[in-house]
Amino acid sequence: MPIQASGSDGVAAGATCCAQCAEIKQKRYEAVRQGDRPRAEAMATAMGRHQRAAH
Repeated sequence: MPIQASGSDGVAAGATCCAQCAEIKQKRYEAVRQGDRPRAEAMATAMGRHQRAAH
């Protein structure tokens, strides 16, 4: 089974994000850019929960 490398956006090559993944990812990116660590951490947690529940 071949291994796919992640792109610069962290998504495996050839993979696509679902709409909710994309939204959470964008919110975390903005929080990091603004230096809002608590919100960035909350979005990382939200992504983990979403991935376990939906994927």
